Amino acid sequence: MTSLTQSIAGFAAGFSRQDIPAASITLAREAFIDLLGVMLAGAGEPVVPILKAVTAGDTAGPPCSLLLDAGQRRSATAAALVNGTAAHALDFDDVQFNAHPSTVLVPAILAEAERSGASGLKALQAYVLGYEVWGELHSREKNSYHDKGWHPTAVMGPMAATAAAAFLRGLDAGATRVALSLAASFTGGVVANFGSMAKPMHAGRAAASALHAVDLAEAGFTAGGDGIGAHDGLLAALSTHGRVNRDAATGLGTRWFSTTTPLIFKKYPVCFSSHRPIDAILDLARIHHLRAQDVAQIDVAVRGTQARVLRFERPQTALEAKFSMQFAVACALLRGRVGLADLDDAFVASDAVQSMFARVRFTHLPPNADGTPPLADRVVITTHDGRVLDSGELARAKPHTRLKEKFLDCCEAGGFKRGDALFATLNSLDALPDMRRLCGDPAPAKAVRDTPAAAAA
Repeated sequence: MTSLTQSIAGFAAGFSRQDIPAASITLAREAFIDLLGVMLAGAGEPVVPILKAVTAGDTAGPPCSLLLDAGQRRSATAAALVNGTAAHALDFDDVQFNAHPSTVLVPAILAEAERSGASGLKALQAYVLGYEVWGELHSREKNSYHDKGWHPTAVMGPMAATAAAAFLRGLDAGATRVALSLAASFTGGVVANFGSMAKPMHAGRAAASALHAVDLAEAGFTAGGDGIGAHDGLLAALSTHGRVNRDAATGLGTRWFSTTTPLIFKKYPVCFSSHRPIDAILDLARIHHLRAQDVAQIDVAVRGTQARVLRFERPQTALEAKFSMQFAVACALLRGRVGLADLDDAFVASDAVQSMFARVRFTHLPPNADGTPPLADRVVITTHDGRVLDSGELARAKPHTRLKEKFLDCCEAGGFKRGDALFATLNSLDALPDMRRLCGDPAPAKAVRDTPAAAAA
């Protein structure tokens, strides 16, 4: 019987022969645009210069850029660590599978593609591969990783990114299996570290771990036969209730998560668990011309798992505020938005914000009678003049639809001067002959540029 790790490895090693849906490549292109934008915006967050300083001497192997700057070079693993951390530092990156796929996949792919001079099309294909592996692994566990204390980005990301990097490296199925089993030993990240620098580093570390796993496998390192799916492998170890499905055949190549379960691009640079209530508060304030001083009380009810992630009732810093329903409410009412400029330590600690917290009643919705999770959040605002404004059930956040606008705003926030040119390049990434050109590296084009037909050959 083929093991789960072997099945994933075989899919990754033969991925160039897959007939990839056009919508999947489109999703990958949008993921690169959104993720690189938020990475540039996060470049100035305090965690980034610390990691840059710590990795200053790590320049082994073909150099890779930090933050798309050809003047700042590190080893591929160090570049993935710094870039992935920067991309997750603002919590403005995309979400799916109860995790943040692109903040692991894109930095790992970018570093691997830079050091090999892979084409943009190849990088997009690698993203689709990683996304499908992530979806496959996520689909096998019925219980929330967050509820068990695990950060899913950190525990699922290394395997998905390893599959993508192994594909770019051209590893065969045997070496890819080793890399995936190694990646299963490189996972980890706990919810207790949310609201600190450790949380964004979970993403960077996952991206770096993928490249480390591929390097070791290519060098002849060994690992267990099924580090992911064995009875004592990663999925079993993470499944405290024993409900993980380790035995079913994969749907890789027959179902495409990148078409049926696409990314959600974030509108607000805070934990996604607060996005539905933020949407409702902004809508109610606009419709009813509400000001913060009009509000006597706000009742916010959020489904249990998501509510538990919003762990700070009285945040004092911008890092804590990202995981606070109370801050999201206060910011939405005081400023009529929740944006990058609002995640500021001084604003979070201001009397105006802190005094709003007492008016917020935050409820964690319990499971339904049959044990299933509730499917909707709710916001009810009571005003001083007696009005009761009810959002009704909030089943989903409104999608972000202005990709270019967000990207350019992020570039401006990060002080990146060539945002328009970079957007144009990313928007036609499948035509880029060499990924090193993203960071301004004048690397020569390949003799033969990858095309959809050539990539499938």
